[in-house]
Amino acid sequence: MHEETLILTQTRGSFLEKLDPRGKLIALMVWLTCVVSAPARSWRLFAALAAILLLLLACNRHLLRHFVGRFAPALPAIVVLAMLLPLARQGQPLWQLGFLTVTREGLERGGHLAAVASLCLGGVALVWASTRQALLLSGLRGLGVPAVFTEILGLMLRYLEVLRPELHRLTDARAARSIGPHGPGQVQSAANVVGTLFLRAYDRADRVAQAMAARGYTGRPWALRRLHFHARDVLAVTVFTAAVIGLRLLLGGQT
Repeated sequence: MHEETLILTQTRGSFLEKLDPRGKLIALMVWLTCVVSAPARSWRLFAALAAILLLLLACNRHLLRHFVGRFAPALPAIVVLAMLLPLARQGQPLWQLGFLTVTREGLERGGHLAAVASLCLGGVALVWASTRQALLLSGLRGLGVPAVFTEILGLMLRYLEVLRPELHRLTDARAARSIGPHGPGQVQSAANVVGTLFLRAYDRADRVAQAMAARGYTGRPWALRRLHFHARDVLAVTVFTAAVIGLRLLLGGQT
């Protein structure tokens, strides 16, 4: 019941999923740089970049569920920050909310923050949804990211898949013992679950380390297949980066 995939993405072989992960990471870095460096009130630029993101999603509709699953959890934080900035930034007052004053500068700053954060998060979520974990880590290594970092990241993501069923087993066992969600012992029960999960995770980590050492693991990553840039990868990355950089130069700073 609980054994659902948390990290790995089940791909269907669309064009976006077949691209080399290094190319997608390069395109993502260009995307993030252009979005973050956009000056204030670049609404036309943000609208054009959002149209590109929606077009990529429309061409890969089966990734929509994975995309939303990675995009939606961060939306509340973006909304809260965008709502607080109009109240915290000094400037020309627009209206009063009790003892709080909403300013024009704060409203523009909040909209700019929401647009930048949403576009950056959308780009990351799209790359994550269209790339399997192993390929993503191979792409990071291919771009020169230190092997220690990629190995720690890979083990952390893989270990989440190991700990999640363990957590579900503990919570199911607690529910089977008739501890209600609002009972007086709820806090103590949750603390016991967390403590037990920590002890089991520590013990499992020790056994995993011993098993890896017994299988000859030396800290050097191994890949099942080597990555190769193809003509389609070069063409796709070139067209995308040219379009994003061109929009940044043409529409950056225009309202």
